[in-house]
Amino acid sequence: MKRYGRILKLGIAAVVALGAAAAAQAQASFEHAEYLKAAEPGGKKKGEAAKGAVYFDATAKTIEFREKKAGTDFSIPYGSVKSMLYERASKPRYAEGILIAWPLLLTKSKKHYLTIQYADGSGAGKYAILHLDKSNYQDLLATAEAQTGKKVDRSEER
Repeated sequence: MKRYGRILKLGIAAVVALGAAAAAQAQASFEHAEYLKAAEPGGKKKGEAAKGAVYFDATAKTIEFREKKAGTDFSIPYGSVKSMLYERASKPRYAEGILIAWPLLLTKSKKHYLTIQYADGSGAGKYAILHLDKSNYQDLLATAEAQTGKKVDRSEER
């Protein structure tokens, strides 16, 4: 009788573990991202960058950017995504090479961007530009393609 109790406990533990794994798959999050907000039309003020995380919610079928302090900045349904473009930009490290060490003159800094073009509720075209972290940008791009079903176009500067 004790043997069946152990088997039952193991079975319950397996079901709970599978449920936790399914819940983790339902929402993928990518920290250390920045949402580059557009400047106000007609204003002299430049756009600003908001630090936060990108979430892909498989149950709600949305892409969300949640700012660390303010909350959700945007939520884009998968069906309204028109296209996605990944860009890698690089530039020489002149200032660091002069101020810190001359070998840095031979290196370049790399930045990773994802532009999402989508239609809002009224059908007007909009876009969101995300500055991605170098540690998780590849996983984010793979998740974006898998979740939305759209291919991410890639444009890499050399």
